[in-house]
Amino acid sequence: MMSFMTVSSSHSDPGRKPRSVWRRLLWAGLLALALLPFALAVWQWQRGQDKEALLRSLTNSMGTAPVALIYREAEPPPAFTRVHLSQAAPAGPVIELRNSFLLGQRGRRILQPWRQGGDHSLILVDLGWLVDGVAVPAFRPGQIQLQGYRMPTPHHFVLSGAVSGIAGAVDQVDEAALHRRYPGRWFQGVVVLENSPAPLLHWPVVPEFMPDRHYAYAMQWLLLGICLSGLSWVLWRRRHEVH
Repeated sequence: MMSFMTVSSSHSDPGRKPRSVWRRLLWAGLLALALLPFALAVWQWQRGQDKEALLRSLTNSMGTAPVALIYREAEPPPAFTRVHLSQAAPAGPVIELRNSFLLGQRGRRILQPWRQGGDHSLILVDLGWLVDGVAVPAFRPGQIQLQGYRMPTPHHFVLSGAVSGIAGAVDQVDEAALHRRYPGRWFQGVVVLENSPAPLLHWPVVPEFMPDRHYAYAMQWLLLGICLSGLSWVLWRRRHEVH
């Protein structure tokens, strides 16, 4: 009888082990879930710091003379530097980026690829903003003062069925197709003109999201992390009180 009981108890041990493993995995998952908001809070805080650096760069650029746009192989990303194009001419037709809102009105950002005369480098120029319902006028190159600020290429959050292209009315710019259509040395981003030709309006030169918004997101994630950590601690305490 004693030997039978010993064998029975040895067969019951493996049954407890899987439950213990699953319990540990559950608590590890809860711990990861509680720590995730803190990681996201740090990420959003860092993004806010980056946007503050961009704003400082923009402020510094406003007080300096524009520099020539010179292509470099290891070109840094656009950082709101003030530049001017040299001996440039349009390389293709305008692109009307739809669903661009300014002063509470729906309109289009009018973009156009331009090629410089010296090194034949190319960049997308943001000519300005035009309210919906108004046709884009035909501009002569002499009407446009090619001086402005370098910014990242505008990207919209689009749904399936959105029009991506390199001419006419589009929902997003197809940069890969643009570079294939006009081969050459392309600058990153766009140059937003300081003075847009009438009837276009100047597009504001600001980051896509201001630092305050990122800091607000960071605080939200931080509060969520504190709540989840408190809940995890309560569950852990109750579990140990039961045992």
